Amino acid sequence: MSLKRILVLDGVTAVCRFRDDGAVMEAEGLLPPELMDRLAKFAQWYRRMVSGNTDILSLFSQMRGWSPSQGWIVQGSAMTVCSVGNTVCLFDPSSGSLNEIMRALGEASHE
Repeated sequence: MSLKRILVLDGVTAVCRFRDDGAVMEAEGLLPPELMDRLAKFAQWYRRMVSGNTDILSLFSQMRGWSPSQGWIVQGSAMTVCSVGNTVCLFDPSSGSLNEIMRALGEASHE
């Protein structure tokens, strides 16, 4: 799924694909380039943190299925940031469907 197909979903403000070092590979949306870079760096850092935490949870709980993580969501009072793989999205949850966006991000991460 192309980033433009995610961008047209209700509530989506910005979406980007980033490399493992956090550099933007491609981006669509209303954010200026410097904020898109910051979004990608945040997503890369957060993904690494979530991966580390799910590995530890899996180790201590001795339960299968926690790792690797399938994505993450951070909700603020006005905006939500969510990511699957190396694709991250910024959207307004009052205008869009979190389930629809996570599904689209999942499809995009397998391309």
